[in-house]
Amino acid sequence: MDLAVLTSLPDTAGVLQVRQPKQQQQYPRGAVMVKKVVVKAVGGFEQLQLTARASPCFRCPQVEKDGPPPEPLPDQVTVEVKACALNFYDIYIRQGLSPDTQPPCTLGLECAGVVVAVGEEVDTVKPGDHVAVHCPKGGACAEMITVGVDSVLVVPPEMSFDVAASFTVTYLTAYFTVFHMGGLREGGSVLIHSAAGGVGWAATQLAKTVPQVTVFGTASQHKHQAIKDNGVDFPIHYDQDYETEVLKQRPQGVSLVLDNLSGTDFTKSQNLLEPLGKVVLIGARSMVGKEQRNLWQVFKVWWDTKNVTPYSLVMNNHSIAGFNLNELRNKDPANFNRGWKKILEMITAKKLQPRIDSVWKFENIIEASKQISERKNIGKVIIKP
Repeated sequence: MDLAVLTSLPDTAGVLQVRQPKQQQQYPRGAVMVKKVVVKAVGGFEQLQLTARASPCFRCPQVEKDGPPPEPLPDQVTVEVKACALNFYDIYIRQGLSPDTQPPCTLGLECAGVVVAVGEEVDTVKPGDHVAVHCPKGGACAEMITVGVDSVLVVPPEMSFDVAASFTVTYLTAYFTVFHMGGLREGGSVLIHSAAGGVGWAATQLAKTVPQVTVFGTASQHKHQAIKDNGVDFPIHYDQDYETEVLKQRPQGVSLVLDNLSGTDFTKSQNLLEPLGKVVLIGARSMVGKEQRNLWQVFKVWWDTKNVTPYSLVMNNHSIAGFNLNELRNKDPANFNRGWKKILEMITAKKLQPRIDSVWKFENIIEASKQISERKNIGKVIIKP
């Protein structure tokens, strides 16, 4: 297996557009300068930078000046951002492991806010609407952004901006992998790695909408009560051998494994499948170690992610799949949008409950990022301008 495994990571799709406007529609600008969080270069936390007031202190990110976004083109909207969500994929970008987005770039795959201007061809969104925003190649962590109208979804005004910013990447990844690719059925079972993370939290809730489904989930010991309350039937901590623990409870194996690890865990995931079972690969977080990128670790995980032979799949009645939210939106935007609306509908109906782990200011981007990179979070980490 080659480094293309990274394209299975739960990132987003489309291109954030910031071109010169063809029209001169006015919108509220507020401050003269627009703050945004950028990754200056591949590296550690010191590469995170806030475009605001200057500060040489490492723990308070350095800053640089930047102007407001351009006014929207005919098919674009401008959004005043109220909340942004961080994802584990932001670490891949900072460490130079993303095949799509490389530093220097603006951080952030998703946010929420208020529409302040629309292009002349836009008739599905109007100024004043509250929207969730999907920022395909990054760019969400800014006070104001201009994106294509297909990158926004109108949400109910009573929904908090924190929740509106939190569900696009993780819940869509979970939705398509559990149902469309995983085909989870009544009476089935699923192993969810990192069950306290954003995708794991969402996947657990979605799996539990299927009757009589058994959920196994891995997480740190102190997170077990939270993931049990969220629907995990059998929590497994990282000091345990999850392969052994799953087979104790279900000797025939599980129907589905959501694998965000790769490496040797990819082989273990296959070993846990029952007949007609499936592994869906959604990431390679084993490539991420500490603060800095470790090329030896990247190579080792790549090397340990063994190729799958057609013969073994046929003889074991197993399936292997990979999922990339970015490519789904690029190649099947209609399906993507149906899923986006379905998730919003389920959240609005309180069938799903996104969990907000913590809320930070842009100025505290380093601390907010550590919350994820040090695996402290349960649910989503939010940052605000």
